[in-house]
Amino acid sequence: MNIFKEEALMQVEQPDTLPNLPGMFFRSLFTVARNDQEVAEPQTLDAEFSAPAFSAAQLKRYHEAFNGFISEVPLTLIYCLAQRVHLAQMLGEHFPWPAPGLVHVSNNIEQHSDINADDGFILRASIKLPARGPKVSPRRLRPLFTVEFWQRDNHVATCVSEYQVMPKQVDRPRRAKESKTSEPPSDDWKRLDTWKLAGKVARDYARLSGDFNPIHLHPLLSRWFGFDQPIIHGMYMSGRAQAEVERAAKRPVVKIDVAFKRPVPLPAKVSLWQQLNEGGDSGQYQICGAEDHLQRLEGSFSFAND
Repeated sequence: MNIFKEEALMQVEQPDTLPNLPGMFFRSLFTVARNDQEVAEPQTLDAEFSAPAFSAAQLKRYHEAFNGFISEVPLTLIYCLAQRVHLAQMLGEHFPWPAPGLVHVSNNIEQHSDINADDGFILRASIKLPARGPKVSPRRLRPLFTVEFWQRDNHVATCVSEYQVMPKQVDRPRRAKESKTSEPPSDDWKRLDTWKLAGKVARDYARLSGDFNPIHLHPLLSRWFGFDQPIIHGMYMSGRAQAEVERAAKRPVVKIDVAFKRPVPLPAKVSLWQQLNEGGDSGQYQICGAEDHLQRLEGSFSFAND
């Protein structure tokens, strides 16, 4: 056999190195010109990336931002890496919508085996794009992102994220602030904490996570995508909830499922509530307005087996 042909057969295609966030964020600003109205059937976009291990400094900053976790590598930190994958795929020519302004509506992260803080990752990703076109309701434009985390041929975690495509709404009329109220959670729910969230919280979390989506940063930017005020990152609240739940139980969380029910315009005051299932190995949580008790976020969690 020709030696050059044999070497070519032996070559294995390597995954792309996951780009850094600052450069991707700058490039994402140019996607705001996308205005896809073409009729298209559902399709799947696949990609594969490599990423180094989280540095000791990254882990330390993330733990400190939420007053500590029991998990060495928290699942909500894993999402920050998954989000980089999402943005890298959104920048691809086959993703039809602007990257800024997409709203995260639900997320599921599950740990399948131990995550080694010293090992890098292979990230196997896919996006399920819904059917689209002028006659498709905007509510149905919800791409589903899946990222599998692999370390040394070991599938350690999976993150599944659903986003809502938000149409740009320039000169949108201001809506009255929601005035509905609800009853506090029932007696089988325990309030773990109440948080006061100022606008600075969103900017600090953007620097921590790399999520500089304009809807979180400034009223002039958030209004472009239909929000009168900046809204707090859903994964900020999910990360804070994971930390509180872990500290209360003194156990690491290995699965967390969350749905973002209402945006939380800043500033805000919200409360975290928890309900444990029988046996205490899993439970539910919700974040509600501290005064109106309207649900902003709801989810479930499972602890690692002792």
